[in-house]
Amino acid sequence: MKKNEPLLTKDKNISDTADSDLTETSAIDEQWNSLSQDWQSQPVAKTDIQALLKQTKRRTVWAKTCFGLNIIATVGLFIAFIYGLFEGEFGKPWNIYLGGGGFMSLIFVYYEMKIRAKTWSQISDSPDKAIENAIAGCESSMKYMALTKWSCLPFGILANWFVYSIGQADNKPVLGAFIFINVFLAIMYIISEFIHRKRRLEFKELNKKA
Repeated sequence: MKKNEPLLTKDKNISDTADSDLTETSAIDEQWNSLSQDWQSQPVAKTDIQALLKQTKRRTVWAKTCFGLNIIATVGLFIAFIYGLFEGEFGKPWNIYLGGGGFMSLIFVYYEMKIRAKTWSQISDSPDKAIENAIAGCESSMKYMALTKWSCLPFGILANWFVYSIGQADNKPVLGAFIFINVFLAIMYIISEFIHRKRRLEFKELNKKA
């Protein structure tokens, strides 16, 4: 019996090691299963397709309204310019301001049409294309805001020249008019920049979901 004792001890040690390995493996499996369940139970952000469709539709309506108002303003500037030029009612500074403003507005509307037309032609009410349409709308809005910011420079130069010319012609102080015009342009630029940054963030988020 004593001769067999080392063999039995060895077998027992192997068995204990195997049991220990099985216990560790089981513990690891339990931890992994627990982690998997926790991960699966995490809330997943889902895109509200109907809300996205409504948002895109609402923004499209606003964009078309803004485009229509820009066209009306451009036509109005040209009508006033032609009337003042032929009737001689306004004077040189006014005629230059109206004509220059109408020409700049025409260029602005032309580029606005190029930016918007492609997007409007592809937007639909299909839920399958809700994210795609929203991305296109964001991209169009970003380009429009960039155009608006750039337009502040030529319009600002023309408006400041106009105020200066009127002041020289009438020999009146124009500091208040200068402040008003430049503050107005600064506010318009800041609002455009704010919307531009907001649309960039939306554009990145939508591309992650696409």
